[in-house]
Amino acid sequence: MPQQRKKRREPKRKSERNNHPRSNQSEESLNPSNSNLQPPYSTVCRQRYHANKCMYEKQFNHELKMLELMQNSAYDSMRFHRHFAITTLWPPLHTRKEIEWVLDTFFRHPERQTRRLHEIMKAPVH
Repeated sequence: MPQQRKKRREPKRKSERNNHPRSNQSEESLNPSNSNLQPPYSTVCRQRYHANKCMYEKQFNHELKMLELMQNSAYDSMRFHRHFAITTLWPPLHTRKEIEWVLDTFFRHPERQTRRLHEIMKAPVH
């Protein structure tokens, strides 16, 4: 029996490949659409918690500032602010990071006032 050679399969042309229904599926899997993806619920909760924490802190600082402005004198306002900062904003066991945050956030003057204060302090006293 003579040995027969198997016919070699010719590769499909590009035009034939594009018409094949499975080719579209493979293209979709290579380039998936991210429009249907949703983050995990724990991430959503963490984002909400962080946003609410920031809003609460902003509202708290606003109310603290309004209470300070209602004081009779600047001295009373300063005492009220320091009392509130030390008793409420600083926990009983506070870290250096928390103390620096309070000092940077609450006990800062605008740069113009700071510069003017330094000029006054450097001037000779007569």
